[in-house]
Amino acid sequence: MFAGAHAFFGVIAVTFWHEDLRYSLPTPRPAALHQPPFGAELPVRQWLSEKGLDAGGRPVLVHFFNPECPCSRFNLDHLRNLHARFGDRVFFVAAVQARRAGPKLQAELAELALGIPTFLDSGGQRAAEAGVYSTPQAVLVDPNGRLAYRGNYNVSRYCTDPRTEFVRIALEQMVAETDKLASLPNLPAYGCELPSAHQHPVDQEN
Repeated sequence: MFAGAHAFFGVIAVTFWHEDLRYSLPTPRPAALHQPPFGAELPVRQWLSEKGLDAGGRPVLVHFFNPECPCSRFNLDHLRNLHARFGDRVFFVAAVQARRAGPKLQAELAELALGIPTFLDSGGQRAAEAGVYSTPQAVLVDPNGRLAYRGNYNVSRYCTDPRTEFVRIALEQMVAETDKLASLPNLPAYGCELPSAHQHPVDQEN
């Protein structure tokens, strides 16, 4: 009886950890992580060109997205709202990673309806160049390709406090064409680690 009870509560504890508790902690940093400093040039326009996309001289917001991550899914409405507000002045694009690739992933992305162009970063090269290892995360570059912001959409996972909507604040400053964006906190990343961050394999589908 006691063994069965221990097993039952063990299953509950493991489920709670995987579904909730682990997302309340900062995402583990990869040992080999390199994060370019703010003001560094990122070849984001080259990333877009390789995918047939053109920002048209606008700043670019790269949204790192994993459809398998509950934190990414929770953030979707906020992302859509930001795009609706700033999409005429800032080019939005999603860099997608998942543990699988192929038609099922494409169908899932179509169903989720992000509302912005997407490209696959299944090997994690673009995330590594930007210093991103978690999702949802945003990278904002100015029209010259200089890194203006990289980090969380809010102070932690599932937080919706408008006072700490860091990406929204960065976008407001960017479209105001200020000479320099006000400093925003460089907080630990929260959410789901990207599949490439610790070299998890990606399943290829036909």
